[in-house]
Amino acid sequence: MTWVSLRAVLLASLLAAPGRASEQARVEGGEATLSLEAVLESVERHYPVVEAARRDAEAAGAELLAAQGGFDPVLRGRAASTPLGGYPYTRLEGVVEQPTPLWGANLFAGWRRGTGEFPTYAEQYQTNALGEVRAGVSVPLWRNGPIDRRRAAVARAELGTDAAAHAVEQARLESSRAATWRYWEWVAAGRRYAVAAELLRMARARDGQLFERVRRGDLAAFEQVDNQRAVVQREGQVVAAERLLQQSAMELSLFLRDAEGQPVLPQPAWLPPTFPVPVAAEEAVGPLAMEDVLGRRPDVQRLELTRQQQRVEHRLARNQRAPAVDVSVAAAKDLGAGSPKRDKPELEVGLLLDIPTFNRGATGRALQVEAGLARLEAQLRLQKDRARVEVRDALSALEAARERVTVARRELTLAREIERSERTRFELGESTLLFVNLREQTAAEAAVREVDALTDYHKAVASLRAAAALPVAVR
Repeated sequence: MTWVSLRAVLLASLLAAPGRASEQARVEGGEATLSLEAVLESVERHYPVVEAARRDAEAAGAELLAAQGGFDPVLRGRAASTPLGGYPYTRLEGVVEQPTPLWGANLFAGWRRGTGEFPTYAEQYQTNALGEVRAGVSVPLWRNGPIDRRRAAVARAELGTDAAAHAVEQARLESSRAATWRYWEWVAAGRRYAVAAELLRMARARDGQLFERVRRGDLAAFEQVDNQRAVVQREGQVVAAERLLQQSAMELSLFLRDAEGQPVLPQPAWLPPTFPVPVAAEEAVGPLAMEDVLGRRPDVQRLELTRQQQRVEHRLARNQRAPAVDVSVAAAKDLGAGSPKRDKPELEVGLLLDIPTFNRGATGRALQVEAGLARLEAQLRLQKDRARVEVRDALSALEAARERVTVARRELTLAREIERSERTRFELGESTLLFVNLREQTAAEAAVREVDALTDYHKAVASLRAAAALPVAVR
């Protein structure tokens, strides 16, 4: 269907019963007209912003996997040989190291074999015939004990996956709110077109009647000319309304997509016949407790998780300023024929002490992290304040829009009553076409104001539910 031929189709589809929608509308919307629910389902499945947020969540999961890889066991091997020289020898060595999250303990086990002639200062490399097996553990008591880079990376990545999940929810809420706004703007454009088309229909229907009265001499000819002017003027209004409907449909197509994710242009026949009836805020969104709202708001929760990540980094930075005091315990046993001294099991206990002097690197890093933590806490306070203001503002907008709907409907009822009375007076010869046109135009403007008020109300509901981090309600 092309937009060139829409004018006649638009009026028929807007004034027809919902059951006359096309088969494509039933496929896309699940019913005779395109519903908001169908648009939101399309947003959930195919909208690129939501899809991009999901990909970011997958990347956060991959980052967590990479951080957990810091605790993967490491296998190291070494072979060395000195075939020429005063002490020809061969050394083979293999070791497996397993970092653990238990206070930074590092387990290791290995095997080594040294054959040949070793100088006195390197006799420790010589083993019995089957080599030496060795196992032990190294435990940091101060630096890298309570926390180290590996555990900090895992903790930050775990918090990052939660933050990414909130980012997906934030994208879903914002996209749903935007889609809801575009949907109601499309519905409103359809109703405005219906108002303009009805105005044009009345002027055209009256033109034939005026022609007959002018022919009989009951009416001056300029009255028919004035009505023809009104017809041309209203044709221009219909063209403008048609363009607005085209534009709103194109905007909505960004959110309404097919199974391949391609935009679907909504057809005029898919327009719903009316707006849903406005209700009070309590019925539209239910009771709102501000603490519950803050607990649901994805932006607040993401900042909270970011602050927790910074706290992890702060703990690590402070720990890195401490001296390193590492204790290690290792046991070894040579196997096979060889020296009787090497047959005895060995137990080695070691202590490593590393005391930094100025320690400016770790101190500067700790101060930098503290400043970042203070910044995040300030941002979090502001975000909570902004969330409270957004909810209160959305509530105020919703109640104001609902009152506007009530006022606009009263105005429309009175305007239509005056319009009918003026038309009757004209038919009785007690009024002029000028006043009839004015009354019809005033009634049409009142109808448009009712459409605007209804649109603002339903957009306010969507904004309030988004501000309260509630799913968009579909009624």
